[in-house]
Amino acid sequence: MIRLAKNIKINKNLNKLASNYTINNNNLSKSIILNSRNNGTNKDINVKSFTTSTSTSTTNKPNQTYVFKDLNIFKNVKRGKEGDIIHGFKVVRIRDVPERQFKTYRLEHIETGAKYLHIDCEDTNNVFSVTFKTIPKDSTGVAHILEHTTLCGSEKYPVRDPFFNMLKRSLNTYMNAWTAPDHTSYPFGTQDPKDFYNLLSVYLDATFFPLLKESDFRQEGHRLEFEQLDQPESLLKFKGIVFNEMKGALSDPSSFYAEVAQQHLYPGTTYAHNSGGEPNEIPNLTYEQLKDFHAKHYHPSNSYFFSYGDLNFLDHLKFIQENSLSKFKKDNLINTNVGKVDRWTEPKRLHFKCPPSAMDINPERKYKFSISILHKENKDLFESLTMHMLSNLLLRGSNTPMYQSLLESGLVLDYSPNTGFDDNLLESSFSVGGIGIKKEDLELVEKTIIQTLEKSAEEGFSRQVIESILHQYEFAQKDVSASFGLKLVGALASSWIHGNDPVDPLFLNESIAHLRQELDKSPFFENKIKELLANPHRLYITMENDENLQKEDTEKEMEKLKQIRSKLSESQTNEIVEMAKDLQNRQNQQQDVAVLPKINICDIEKQQPKVPHHDTTLGSTPLRILDLPTNGISYFRSTIDISSLSPELKPYVPLFCSLIDEMGAGEFDHKQLDTEMNLYIGKFSVSPLITIGHSDLNHTQERIYIKGACLNENLVKMFSLLQKVLLENKWKNPDLLKNLIGQKQASLVEGIPSSGLSYAKTLSSSKFTRAGELSEQWNGLTHVKLINDIVSKNDMDSLISKLLQINEFILDRSLMKCLITTEGNNVANYTEKLNDFMKVFSYKNTEMVVNTKKPVDPTNDSRFNFFPIPATVNYISKTLQSVPYTHQDSAPIQILTKVLSEYLHKEIREKGGAYGGGVSADGGIISFYSYRDPNLDKTLNAFNQSIHWSLNNNITTETIENAQLSIFSDFDSPESPSNKGVGEWMRDITDEMKQTRRNNLLSINKPKLEEISKNYLLENNNNYVTVLGSKDSSDLNKFNIKQITV
Repeated sequence: MIRLAKNIKINKNLNKLASNYTINNNNLSKSIILNSRNNGTNKDINVKSFTTSTSTSTTNKPNQTYVFKDLNIFKNVKRGKEGDIIHGFKVVRIRDVPERQFKTYRLEHIETGAKYLHIDCEDTNNVFSVTFKTIPKDSTGVAHILEHTTLCGSEKYPVRDPFFNMLKRSLNTYMNAWTAPDHTSYPFGTQDPKDFYNLLSVYLDATFFPLLKESDFRQEGHRLEFEQLDQPESLLKFKGIVFNEMKGALSDPSSFYAEVAQQHLYPGTTYAHNSGGEPNEIPNLTYEQLKDFHAKHYHPSNSYFFSYGDLNFLDHLKFIQENSLSKFKKDNLINTNVGKVDRWTEPKRLHFKCPPSAMDINPERKYKFSISILHKENKDLFESLTMHMLSNLLLRGSNTPMYQSLLESGLVLDYSPNTGFDDNLLESSFSVGGIGIKKEDLELVEKTIIQTLEKSAEEGFSRQVIESILHQYEFAQKDVSASFGLKLVGALASSWIHGNDPVDPLFLNESIAHLRQELDKSPFFENKIKELLANPHRLYITMENDENLQKEDTEKEMEKLKQIRSKLSESQTNEIVEMAKDLQNRQNQQQDVAVLPKINICDIEKQQPKVPHHDTTLGSTPLRILDLPTNGISYFRSTIDISSLSPELKPYVPLFCSLIDEMGAGEFDHKQLDTEMNLYIGKFSVSPLITIGHSDLNHTQERIYIKGACLNENLVKMFSLLQKVLLENKWKNPDLLKNLIGQKQASLVEGIPSSGLSYAKTLSSSKFTRAGELSEQWNGLTHVKLINDIVSKNDMDSLISKLLQINEFILDRSLMKCLITTEGNNVANYTEKLNDFMKVFSYKNTEMVVNTKKPVDPTNDSRFNFFPIPATVNYISKTLQSVPYTHQDSAPIQILTKVLSEYLHKEIREKGGAYGGGVSADGGIISFYSYRDPNLDKTLNAFNQSIHWSLNNNITTETIENAQLSIFSDFDSPESPSNKGVGEWMRDITDEMKQTRRNNLLSINKPKLEEISKNYLLENNNNYVTVLGSKDSSDLNKFNIKQITV
């Protein structure tokens, strides 16, 4: 996985949560997994949370394979003291972090100088990471390709792909690797102690002792290959997983812009290069250069170990010493100097062209512009906090000066991707800019940015606005997260590798107290802005959408290949053919994975953990109470049934939800409301919600979902603000509404290339059920079209009328149900305040109905739909109908999808060069998919071949167990107190249903899976294929080619 230049993407509402449109049909508590080297598509770890989850049983069972067999290693409770020498490490510093209830240990390995940080806490989701400072000197992607290749086999585990195999042999809560601009990290998480050491063994051997075979370099990085492997007369092509990954990543205009901006702000440093690799430079990397980069960077003297959780880290130290560090001596010659920028004495201006958006909705607004200022070296935690605060004060929310002068004025349609403060590199930067700018307005945008900074430096910010942002920081400190340890891996590494104390950022409360003292003494933030304005190291970047850019790049690539081909001798041609055959033969070889450690299936907990709850009513409104340790926070959830809402209004529900807290309410205009909500509410969102019947796919619940969270002492304020938002909303503001819709349109259109697979899946899945149909309407290309239509018609009065009708409809207590999560000593108070809140809503006794899917129009029902987008790779989805949650075949279908994904990984990723692909079962839909895929027909054939493979005696006990482990690592993943029991409440899932599903998942056999494959896949011709991809794709004969309409 590559972490490009940070696409900061300002969230204009500090407390707005990401919307959820559907609840996963199979895994109620979690719907994620990994990214990078996994078949999933998420770019980052799932935001879940920790402390009270029941950990997996660790009872030793027969036929189990473990790195550790002696369970006594987990009984050592001593942690050491400063100055102690423990397993070759010296304890450098021990610090308590009271606000997080952590004890931190910093150590250094005596022989090699390796750094180690352990955070000791009560979290059972134990995390480990090893990070290397990696400093590329060009844009060949050497660090990124090395990240992939190290995970393709090692000395102790000489199998082709130990990383992907361990995904199926463990109960991990997270496994990944990523390449940042100046470091590479290899993190994992698990709740099982023995699984922790299994994964630790694989990760250590992969990073310090990889095989780095040339065939793996060619598979993961790049290679020359004929389109038909053994036919030299066919087209010569560049292939490789990273090569195609970066083509996909840089097809996204936002990623492209952020990357270019970073490279030119940091000339003469490693940041002037793309650590992920530029597709036109990746083929220049040689195998020898890859090995040399590993030798120079992947050494203990350049390593940073991190562990977190409740396991005794002294055992980690022993394991790391014995299995890795004892084999090395200190290397004083390692040079990982990033290089500081030679500061400019005057600003610089650059003009570039970038890939176009997926739709030319505003042909006159095709420019992006930003001003970036190189700030200071990242040494001071307080400086970082204050600059992040300043960024929020200037940019986030409608009550900020830059938002008003740029977005609310209509000069730009959205912020530029690099807008905000970035302290992830050696030297920090601050940027402000916009997208969707008219050519004639470019000079005015630049002038406006400077004038807004100057005005803010003179006028400053109200203390109330400052306190509202500080409240968000303080709330975040108390909000418990299941993935906190994993978040720390990335958050701490970027500072740690440059010599800073990685524990300092954990003391946020001290920095906030210091800030309040400074605010009382001087015009603090005003002086910070003056510093920025006085800084001459300023980069002005203008970027213009160019419809021909990708075509020109493709032509250059073809010309380069043509020149290479013209110079090939007969022996070189034969060598390309033979190497391609050799790689294919290696990919086809059956691996002996018995050498890899494994958690056995009998180690999975047989009993489904239960979340205790109490069901009651407030009046006639159903209420569920969850008494859980929430660290002084009250969580509120409510659903409002909208099944009987007029069909003409239904398409506007997502827009209603996204705008409801942006228009102003009660005595507050939209700017004041933004401040009030940030001051008293920690989290707030309103979103459309579709839930699918657990026993009937035709039973779809259509609802609006309200989520809020606040500190216990702010309950009255939270409910007061919610009342104003729901009952006294200021919808009748056409100018503001028009501006907000324009912003949403720009954001949607700009994000289409990066969301290609999501749109493809949503459209393909819409053909079977009411839930799928509505999901497409609310979250698919149909929604994009609706927004475009609203903008083009510019009839705000009509839109306001619709929004008012939706608002009036939901003020009906007979359509509501509620859930609260809090500690026992706050339940009575919380219930009383909720009851007061609910009294203002009337009972209208509106009927709740079950809507059915509209009949498919056979004249407009192509089974193969292709949407051209500005990308050089494809996003492919093929869907078939499945069964509901409680159906006896639901569990085996889910197992089968994991089994098939194992086959498709090899065919689509390893052989085909796509970034990922597989098959999933969710929401009554079976979905085959691939993403960042250079192929089309070849991938569709692989989908079909996987079905025949499953029926040809290829399913084994081992593949079934692998699938079960993969599912249960998800099924039993840790949850925060705020999320526990929520999915079950939404869909009326009982403990008995979950236990039955658990039993079914654990009792799968080969004949059953073959029966499932035959009945649901082989003999099911009712399937749909949707592709978003390159308009230059071949194999389009059977497709109905459609445009993403404006």
